[in-house]
Amino acid sequence: MNFMYILSLILAPLIAFILFFYLRYKYGKEKYNFVFKSFLYGIISIILVVIFQYIANYFGLDIFKNFRRIIFYSFVVMGIGSELGKYLVLRYYNFPKKDFNGPLESIIYSIMIAMGFAFIGNVLYFTLPVYKEINFMYAITVIFANVFFAVILGFFVGLAKARENRFVDLMTGLFGASFFHALYNFCFITEDYRLLLFLTIGAFVIVILLFFKAVGINEEFKRLKIQ
Repeated sequence: MNFMYILSLILAPLIAFILFFYLRYKYGKEKYNFVFKSFLYGIISIILVVIFQYIANYFGLDIFKNFRRIIFYSFVVMGIGSELGKYLVLRYYNFPKKDFNGPLESIIYSIMIAMGFAFIGNVLYFTLPVYKEINFMYAITVIFANVFFAVILGFFVGLAKARENRFVDLMTGLFGASFFHALYNFCFITEDYRLLLFLTIGAFVIVILLFFKAVGINEEFKRLKIQ
């Protein structure tokens, strides 16, 4: 059990650490600093979903008497509550920066924000009295799930940087990530692990497609700059 606690707590910072030094090696110290701050702001972004959870707890909305309560808690409290905080950091801290050039850059920043969020999320999961039972399968998989949500959010927010109609892309990123985050939590609340398996397979396919699409767009941007 101690091993599972430790793994749950170090996995997100470990992913962030590896990405930190890869980016510093490839791009230099300037980008590295922005990425590091993204991780820290990701930690702060947890405040929003904690507020959502305490409001839900105050009104008894986290007592799942019926299916409607589960849907509401999964999609509004956990889905939108979690991704809105990360979206605000990505949109208002990273988005205005000059080196925020498109989906690939955005995905990198988004993953760093998500790792900060996932790290502090597990710390709170193990310490807050709201959570009476610890599910280590959730504590481990939520880190990788947040990478997936980050790719969706980052891709569309990055796309908005390159297009005139920003609102549609920004909202697609926010609500797309919120939907999958909500569905992930829904699987654990209902203990529907078969649905979680299908979600994982679908998530893997979507992440791969969006990542390679982002790489293609990034290469296109480079060619346009050369011309």
